[in-house]
Amino acid sequence: MANQPLLNYKSLDDIRARKEALRQELQRDSLSMKTQWNSLFHKPEAKTPTRRMTTLMTTGASVFDGLILAWKLYNRLGGGKRKTTKKRKGLLASLFS
Repeated sequence: MANQPLLNYKSLDDIRARKEALRQELQRDSLSMKTQWNSLFHKPEAKTPTRRMTTLMTTGASVFDGLILAWKLYNRLGGGKRKTTKKRKGLLASLFS
């Protein structure tokens, strides 16, 4: 569309015809984008029991993995409580105290 030369319009009918052609082209592109979007983000329905079980196990493993990641981050970033570090005594100080 960017490579098309500028059109010389002679009348309002020429403009209306061009407008209609562009509208139809936009509708086709919109329909094409909708079908591509749906095929990208919507999984097909699992019809067999084996596929349903596989989908369930995959989803369960993903949720479990997310929970473990959240738990690790929670503990690594403080876990909502302050950790106090004890100052270690040296070997000689612990022997004579």
